[in-house]
Amino acid sequence: MRKHIGLISVLLMLFILAAIYFTHSLQRKKTLASQATALTSVTSSEASTSTVSTEKASSATTSTTSETKASTEESQSPKSKLNEPSEAKPYPELTPDVWIDVSVNDQKVYFKRGDEVLYTMNCSTGLPGESATPLGEFAIEPERGETFRNAGSGEGANYWVSWKDHGVYLFHTVPIDENGNYIESEAESLGVRPASHGCIRLSVPDAKWIFDTVPVGMRVVVRE
Repeated sequence: MRKHIGLISVLLMLFILAAIYFTHSLQRKKTLASQATALTSVTSSEASTSTVSTEKASSATTSTTSETKASTEESQSPKSKLNEPSEAKPYPELTPDVWIDVSVNDQKVYFKRGDEVLYTMNCSTGLPGESATPLGEFAIEPERGETFRNAGSGEGANYWVSWKDHGVYLFHTVPIDENGNYIESEAESLGVRPASHGCIRLSVPDAKWIFDTVPVGMRVVVRE
């Protein structure tokens, strides 16, 4: 009888130990599974953050590239003839032997000393026909002014200097509209083709320099 009781006690003890081991093993598996899930979540979050950072970096790179391209295109675009001197050098010093040679074919105004060209300006002379710029030898006249408006043509201009018929034929800027604003599209004709009603149009700096500097009596030759 005592043997049976001892055997039963041993079996009961083994059962209890097995139950404890099984319970411990199950809890350990749950803990590992929970840790694996947490690790997966963290990894996924880091991957998502990395993707967002990559997208931001890509967006920033694209933006920088676009800005660089826009800046390059802007720097490569041609400057307007309206507000630029015709040459990238100082205007010449005028002496009594300097004269003005206007070529209708070239659409250029040459400041010369003898046959030496000191400075070349882009210009736009009169349209062929009734508006053609008269050819011949003339001289700078006393009449000049900062601005004028022609009611007949509906246009005006700034920095005008007369060289024929005392206020009829002038050196002056590209035309201005009724509000005093330069008509910038007209500047495209400078140095290219006739576009005026007979006067000689120039860029703003070129016309202002003539207005400020060229003396009365300077010889002006207008030729083909």
